[in-house]
Amino acid sequence: RLILLHGLKFIVMLEQTLRSFRNRRIALFEPYADLAANPTLCCLVEELIEEGGTIDLFAPDNSIYPPIVGNITRYLFPRPFSLWNRWIHGSRRNWLKLEHFRNALRNLQQWKFQYTVEQMFSKTSYDLIFGIDGLGIIKGYEYAKQFNVPLVYISFEIFFLDELLSKLDIKEKKQEYIASRFANLIIIQDELRGKLLSYENNLPLDKFEYLPVSPKGPIRAIKSHYLRNRYKIPREKTIVLQAGHFNNRTCADELLKNVSTWPKDFVLVVHTGHKPDKEDPYIRKLKKFNLPNVFLSIEALSAEDYEELVASADIGLAFQKVIAGSRYTQKNIQNIGLSSGKFSFYLKCGLPVIALHQESYARLLEGYAFGEIIHSFSELPSALNRVQSNYDHHRTEAQRLYTEVLDFDVNWPRVLDRLLKILKS
Repeated sequence: RLILLHGLKFIVMLEQTLRSFRNRRIALFEPYADLAANPTLCCLVEELIEEGGTIDLFAPDNSIYPPIVGNITRYLFPRPFSLWNRWIHGSRRNWLKLEHFRNALRNLQQWKFQYTVEQMFSKTSYDLIFGIDGLGIIKGYEYAKQFNVPLVYISFEIFFLDELLSKLDIKEKKQEYIASRFANLIIIQDELRGKLLSYENNLPLDKFEYLPVSPKGPIRAIKSHYLRNRYKIPREKTIVLQAGHFNNRTCADELLKNVSTWPKDFVLVVHTGHKPDKEDPYIRKLKKFNLPNVFLSIEALSAEDYEELVASADIGLAFQKVIAGSRYTQKNIQNIGLSSGKFSFYLKCGLPVIALHQESYARLLEGYAFGEIIHSFSELPSALNRVQSNYDHHRTEAQRLYTEVLDFDVNWPRVLDRLLKILKS
């Protein structure tokens, strides 16, 4: 019996070792330069490293990386060279690729670019590949298929074939369609967006797992004084925060026209998180109007400092509108679901949220009184007053929504279990 018991314990320990990320090598293809601004990706990378994994991150050379500590090495995303890349700035980056490559050769320690990616895969035994969005899954698929490695597709943006106009976008979508069908697991923010991607790419729903775009950790119980101290905002003023992009997509024009009609005890803070271009039309308008109840914050912040900023506001704004002609701003925005990182940060810090009407937010509001939904900007001033008059209730409900639905820590164990099941044995 003793021998049998020890044998069973050994088998259990062996199975636990095999089904863990300890000493596992992971490739993550992230084609965009905003990993630091995506709380889900930051949390995912941190958790995989904590689980014992080693990550090779393939991302653009202009990416801003969060200060992730542990077994992570950064390489250039293997983007193919082309003379034209959708817009002039993207094309200019492509034209400079040869210069980037020469710099990489001059400074191998900085880029750790000793081999081409294919040579790296042939010399490294990878256990799992993550592909982020269309370009990421296309590139991940190439190596997953060639080297027989399990593939995970993480979708943050859904592109629909019937909305695409350029030949380049259509070609990319068709490649994404093929690559996504090869994936062993698909991670998306919620069931609504899962059904849309499932239908668009003809994917079985049993391949899906759901992970909202959200930070992790407990709710922020204590407010900070970050914005009040920085901009000398009086304590009797209610701070309304517009975080993230400030452009046509986030209703910048409508907001600037409306803010002058707000009750006198409300002020607006616009935080972009990056230094905008000098010719940015919306920032120029904001500065030109020089409204006494509007403050502009354009500094890049760490995740900790960003949370301090959000926790010092009183109400958060979540405005997105559908704009024809862009693959990002049609059905992808119309069905935003749980894919807004700033929405999650607002709730974690106890900010009641006022959102422009979308079916996703309307459904959430049925179960959680996190704030108000407006159908037009003429309703915004009165919505501000209503939220303020019942502030404590909205604050409690906002944090309850974060704790029960959005918190990365709540969702991660389920996702981790699915990842362990597809690991290369």
